[in-house]
Amino acid sequence: MLIGFNVALARLTATSCAIVSLLVSEPLPSHADTPFDGNTRLTPCPYQSNCVSSNYQEPPNRYISPLKTMGLNKDIAFQRAVQDLNKEEYVRNNVLIVEVLPRNYYIHLTVPGTAPGSLDDIEVLFGEEGIVNLRCESRVTLPPPPFCVKRNCINGNMDQRMRVEQLSQNVLGLPSADQERMQGAKWTPIFFNSDRVPGFDD
Repeated sequence: MLIGFNVALARLTATSCAIVSLLVSEPLPSHADTPFDGNTRLTPCPYQSNCVSSNYQEPPNRYISPLKTMGLNKDIAFQRAVQDLNKEEYVRNNVLIVEVLPRNYYIHLTVPGTAPGSLDDIEVLFGEEGIVNLRCESRVTLPPPPFCVKRNCINGNMDQRMRVEQLSQNVLGLPSADQERMQGAKWTPIFFNSDRVPGFDD
């Protein structure tokens, strides 16, 4: 009787460990929801998603600065962006345009994601006063890394942040709207912080 109980307990423990291992090692499937409805804002990032957005309501780990068109007319900046995204070199790197809405100055494209075979959806929306709003969401949600030691790194959704930066700098050639304000800013890692606190003597 006791032997049978021990065998059953061992099988239950092995099954539980296998399930926990599967949950930890496998990415959580999700689907990027990008139903642009013609408004002047992009959809906010879902909670606990691999997503970044220039929506001002996003928390710091999901917020990115919008871009600015450097004085270019909105129509010209939008047309130039569509032309650049259609270049063969970007198509060859699997940067694919899904939808273009010229009336709304909206572009939806996909790029390779972090998980093998997955995609990230990137939305670009040209607004008023030379502002370009952005949003990047992964279709496969992965757990965030436990720490962040890379310079300028913001823990959480770093891959999506990097993809938006690559798009803005390498493809669109547009700077972030907060670029001038961030000049001279000092980056300090959270761990091993040796900066002296102002107003306190050593």
